[in-house]
Amino acid sequence: MLSNELKTKIHQSFKNLKENMNGFITRQAQNKMIAEISKTLSGEYKNSHNILCVEAPTGIGKTFAYLLGSIHIAKANKKKLIISSANVALQEQLFFKDIPQAQQYCCVDFEYTLIKGRSRYVCIRNLINICEDNKNDNPLFESMPLFDKPPEEYPLEQLSKMLYNYSTKKWNGEIDDLIPTTNHSIWQQIACNRFTCTVKNCEFYKDCAFFKTRQKITKADVIVANHDLVLADLSTGNTVLPDVSKSIFIFDEAHHLNSKALSHFSLTTSTEFIKTSVKQTKEVSETLCKISKQNIPNINIKQIDNYITDLIQLLEQLKFNENIYLFNQGVIDEPIKQISRNILTLIEIIQTKFTLLKEFWSDYLKKTVINKSIHGPINNMAGQCEQHLLSIIALFSSFLQIDEPNKIPNSRWIKKSILTTSKRTNYLLNSAQTDISENLDHLIWSKASGAILTSATLTSLGSFERLNKQLGLLRNENQYLRLPSPFMFNQVDLIIAKLKASPTQVYEHTQETTLQLLKRLDSDEGSLVLFTSNKQMQIVANLIDKKLNCTLFIQGEYPKKNILKKHINLRKQGKGSIIFGLDSFSEGIDLKGNNLTHVIITKLRFSVPTSPIDRTLATYLKSQNRNPFMEISLPDASLKLIQACGRLIRTETDVGKITIFDNRLISKFYGKLLLNALPNYNIIIE
Repeated sequence: MLSNELKTKIHQSFKNLKENMNGFITRQAQNKMIAEISKTLSGEYKNSHNILCVEAPTGIGKTFAYLLGSIHIAKANKKKLIISSANVALQEQLFFKDIPQAQQYCCVDFEYTLIKGRSRYVCIRNLINICEDNKNDNPLFESMPLFDKPPEEYPLEQLSKMLYNYSTKKWNGEIDDLIPTTNHSIWQQIACNRFTCTVKNCEFYKDCAFFKTRQKITKADVIVANHDLVLADLSTGNTVLPDVSKSIFIFDEAHHLNSKALSHFSLTTSTEFIKTSVKQTKEVSETLCKISKQNIPNINIKQIDNYITDLIQLLEQLKFNENIYLFNQGVIDEPIKQISRNILTLIEIIQTKFTLLKEFWSDYLKKTVINKSIHGPINNMAGQCEQHLLSIIALFSSFLQIDEPNKIPNSRWIKKSILTTSKRTNYLLNSAQTDISENLDHLIWSKASGAILTSATLTSLGSFERLNKQLGLLRNENQYLRLPSPFMFNQVDLIIAKLKASPTQVYEHTQETTLQLLKRLDSDEGSLVLFTSNKQMQIVANLIDKKLNCTLFIQGEYPKKNILKKHINLRKQGKGSIIFGLDSFSEGIDLKGNNLTHVIITKLRFSVPTSPIDRTLATYLKSQNRNPFMEISLPDASLKLIQACGRLIRTETDVGKITIFDNRLISKFYGKLLLNALPNYNIIIE
């Protein structure tokens, strides 16, 4: 229960915020959000989990609401508060701006820290080893290098500078703070990796960027993480973050949690990767045995190659659609299944032998002095081999798994590509869960002390039902709150343009869109035109560019940040600027005031099931006499339309209009459902 003392502290903290924060605007919705978070987390709702889903539109001040509403309760109940954002950029905004501000107003002292995924931190041991071997005279480079070939002069110069900056504390070891940035393939070789990490046995443990951060976690009351890190840690044993049962979670931008989880629980390997991994494992095994004078384990590369050849012959007979072959309802063809079993059995035998050899090697190093320039790279490669073998085993185990009847099956598919170097065909084997709701319930909802899920857009078609299904939440077990927007949307015109062509008539709609844009775009204003197709965007841009009297920015020509910066600079000078963008410009774009006064949506974004996961799910729903369009496509289109329209009004003083070039809003039965789910815009049907 929420004690009077806690109520007083929360109330006083909010009062401090109101009285001391520059530009603070009192909003009843923010008060309501703080109150509901406090009541939910303190267990005031009987027969209910301490879980609250809050749709908090832009302008409410949701960040300070969840900070002030949860920090006091977490501290009072001796729980850790884990705040998870959708990406690293949002993480850093919380850590460097929002939480320090909240700390000024809170009536309780708390410490906070930021943690990112292990792979975003440098492994100082790997970096030192590579830099020390910069003469390229280490014989290990010939048989089992950290790189496919010895590092070239420029990367080594860059790596040496990184080492110098780290040792002189000019760089903290995080890739996000690395200037200049480095090549991804180089970073992979020097990044922290749980398979190559020796933890306290490493001589650089006390100076490790990742473990320095982990040590801060034990002292921190508030931990800023991201969705990928939370999912990765909880699914691999909860070894980085505090124990789930002793934690309260806040998922900001929670509408991204489902897609992050689907990606996280997907597995892949390829025919070339399997051959390379086994060859590498054999080479590392021979090196370990040569140094420690052990008998070399029999790793039959030829047998693996033969199995892979047999598998490729079967895969070549499949009918690929745009380089994808999707197994019907995730059921693998029997001949492919049999070869896969053989490969899995052999890889498991190799992995068992290699694990024993690694254990022996570890004991050998404790008794024998070996130059670190030799055993360092060997340990690294051994860890990588173990990681690769386990990933192959995980894929084939999932590939061959028999799905439970009456449940949504896993999606399984083959993707083929051409290797740039050898020009050989490489077949990627994939297996992914189509429903991760049980995973999330097992990992988080059933264990956590409490959880808050929030975003400016959580509902679709005015309901939390789609979110519940995706994340495994049950309506009668949790709390839900939709807060009203502080903005006067009824003063914003939402115009449904009169177009003859339906978006399904691609050529005609593209031509008409071009004419409509020339007619409606004001060359003296700031406009954003959102497309669902890159092809259509490029065609329209080519037809319209030279006819405009202002600058046109097209997504892809410059990085997103650069486009926004250039656009704002032009608006500051009173010049017109137009942005053509795709999905990534329909959310997370914050162009206030006259930076944006007209949003044009060329087409509703219906998620046609094109990805293997979506197609498997759609097929399953049809087999159950259910409608994928009504259950998936329409709710998702509703959420995306709300997000796209939401680019226009970002503050109380913003003005402008929204125009939509999709006549299905008035010609189809679902148009009314989509319009009713929008804020109360002044809808004008031409």
